[in-house]
Amino acid sequence: MDAPAEPARPVAAEPPETGPERLDWFCQQPEHPGAEHPDADPVRTVWQLPRFRLGSRRFTGRIDHALVCVTREGTYDTFLPPDRPASVRRYVALYEVDTRPRGFRLRVPLPSLVDCFEFEVTAEVTWRVVAPERFVRSQERNAPGLLSRRLLPVMRGASRRHRIEESAEAEQAVHDAVNAASWIGRDEGLRVDCAVRLRRDATERFHQARLRTARHEAEALEPEHKASLLREQLEATRQAGKIAFYEEQLAKGGYAALALHLAVHPDDTPRVLAHLSEEQARLVDHQLSLISQVLEKGRLEDYLMAGPHQEIADRMTALLRATALSDQAPQPSAEAPRQPLAQRRPEPDA
Repeated sequence: MDAPAEPARPVAAEPPETGPERLDWFCQQPEHPGAEHPDADPVRTVWQLPRFRLGSRRFTGRIDHALVCVTREGTYDTFLPPDRPASVRRYVALYEVDTRPRGFRLRVPLPSLVDCFEFEVTAEVTWRVVAPERFVRSQERNAPGLLSRRLLPVMRGASRRHRIEESAEAEQAVHDAVNAASWIGRDEGLRVDCAVRLRRDATERFHQARLRTARHEAEALEPEHKASLLREQLEATRQAGKIAFYEEQLAKGGYAALALHLAVHPDDTPRVLAHLSEEQARLVDHQLSLISQVLEKGRLEDYLMAGPHQEIADRMTALLRATALSDQAPQPSAEAPRQPLAQRRPEPDA
């Protein structure tokens, strides 16, 4: 009588190898994707089936995983999705293998023709399991680590033949060498694609940047000198024009200079107006004092006073006319306008 069926116990895949590989000649460590990517092992689950009894039930697992079944005789049967075995009675182990495409980035220093210089390479590696049976037979559990170990010698051999100045040729050589190495991962059932980007190391790039900056400065030195001279000449011309303008305005004196000052400093207008009122009042007072002194001392003859008397008469007439207009007094139109007092001549005595 058969024993009762026991549930299948999954056995986790072995942990990926995480030991870093040293580049001895530079004492640097490349970036290993094994520790960074938890899906480095495409074998997701290993089922042990020594006493597993499912009867007529089918074991499916994930529909997007391939199934590799191991018989008691040690042979392997592979079922790619969506195919599944009708029964697992004759198998002792079952592997679920993920066949989706995945990738990782490999950044390592590569030697040049001279050991004191190196290249920096970034390789974008894409891989997938195309033969699950071969991968299970290989007992590999870290596909990125396996591919890194296979790619590094190929890339080192290609870059070693070039000087540090020949970065473009070295990149093409590394790219061709990697593409020619189609055998990488073939025995383990992997299909590998790789894109390579190579450049000089940080020290050499800094040196090249300094040379480029110095070259650009040397090329720009003469044009900048000419531009500076032209700028100074134009500034001198502008200053000369300003000086000539101010000299012309100040030479006019009086109100021209004052107007120029107010145009530049409009905030000084109230103060200037107050100052002008004071100056005007002082000027009038000074003129009146001079007239008083002249009249008091009697140094002017009568014929010399005729002109001032006439000016006084004209001013009085203008003031009277302005007063009449402001009062809007009616003026008779028929009468002839009276002659000013200054224009009347005394009638001769009979």
